[in-house]
Order: sequence, then structure tokens, then C-alpha cells
Amino acid sequence: MTVKRREVQPIYENTFHRRHHRRWWVLLGLIVVALIAGFGWTQWQAHQKRQLANYPIRGVTVNQDSGYLDYQQLAKHVQFVYLQATSGATYTDDDFSDNYSRSQGASVKVGVAHTFSFTTSANRQYRHFHTTVGQNTGTLPIMVAVNYYGKYNSSNVDMAKQGQKLKKLVSELEWYHQGVIILATQQVLTQFVRPVLPAQDYWVTGGKLAGHSAQVKLIAYDTDGSVTQNGQSLPVVRSVFNGNQHAWQKFAAN
Repeated sequence: MTVKRREVQPIYENTFHRRHHRRWWVLLGLIVVALIAGFGWTQWQAHQKRQLANYPIRGVTVNQDSGYLDYQQLAKHVQFVYLQATSGATYTDDDFSDNYSRSQGASVKVGVAHTFSFTTSANRQYRHFHTTVGQNTGTLPIMVAVNYYGKYNSSNVDMAKQGQKLKKLVSELEWYHQGVIILATQQVLTQFVRPVLPAQDYWVTGGKLAGHSAQVKLIAYDTDGSVTQNGQSLPVVRSVFNGNQHAWQKFAAN
């Protein structure tokens, strides 16, 4: 009697099919996630665009990383520009002088920026700023950026002393008679800045566009923004003025 031989599939063939199907499910899952993420990003951009319509007065902050900007061209799209000038008691932005010179004559309001240092005195920071910019401070309030870094944060018991240093620096910068605005996140403003400068104008970064008090004059809504000039994408920080045209004219009156 002849016994019919049963065909036996090699075990590695079944394993191959299972792995093959698993890869397809993983790929399909990744495609679905990408589609959902893309849809979410598109919706967020649309929401951001709708919100931006409520803030027609817009501007940018530039520094040496922004490259060569045509300010006449820039003035067609924004109403103000802040130029990074100094940081602490020694650092100077390499392109400040050139940026300031080229911004003159463009139909755009100009301001200058200093980054506050916790490690150097207010007087040294002011002297460095004054030596660097001279009278080239534009017409907008001088911006002082304040960021936590290293050991300087809300858990440091010496931050009260640092707050007095910031207050002194702002007082010295008032010599220019054009006002001072403090740029910081909402957290830094609440924990560090507001206790020593409760009546100061503020510039919020890293937060939402809407829902700010009138004390918040500017809102940095895109810290990784860019402008395109001559086919090049140049990095800038994008901000808006938190108010109407009348309030803007008062803010930029200097």
C-alpha cells in the first residue's frame, strides 16, 4: 500500500509571512499617525492664522544668526524690528552695528535688545550696553530679555538679590528716556520679574497669542520663525503688538 505523502511547509516560510504581515501593520500604523499629525499641524496653523488676524501690528527680532537682511524689503511685511545688541557685561552681537545702520531709512520702527546676566552687576551690564550702542537705540522701548539658566531659577534662594539687580539695570536704562520692556516666559515674569517690576511693560514669549493683559505689550508667538529674502530663509523671532493702532502709536512714540 502506498502512503500519500503530506506536504510540509518549512517553518521559516510561516515565520516569514507573519513578519511580513507585521511589517505591513506597523507601516500602516505609521502612515495613520503621520496623517493624523499632518492634519493636526494643518489645523493648528489655520487656528494660528485666524488668531494672527487679530494682531495686525507685527515685527521680528534679529541677531547675527539671521544673516543679511534687506530692511526696505522687510518693512513691507512688518511694522517693527528689534536688533540684538548685547548680553551681560562682555558679549556684543557681531552684526548689531551693521544691522542698525542698514535699518535706518526703512519704514519700520526699530528697537534694541540686551540679555540680562545673573552673574555680572547691573552697572557693568549698563556700561557695556551704553558703550556698544551709544545713541543707536532706535525709537522703541529698550528690550531686556530675562531667562533662567544654570543654577539661576525659582528654587535658588538668592533670586531676590538677582531681582534687585534687574531692577537697578532697568532704572539705569531709563536714562535713555524711551522706556524698557522685559521679555520673558510667563513663568519667569510671574516668579522673578513681577515681584520687583510690577508696573513694567512685558513681552511674553513661549505662550499663547490670546488672553494677555494690557500690561503685556508684545507677544513672541514664533521663536523659530523665518523670513524669506532673495530665495533664502533667514531665522528670526516673530512677535505681535498686543493692542490697537492707537495703543501702538503711544507705545512707539519715542
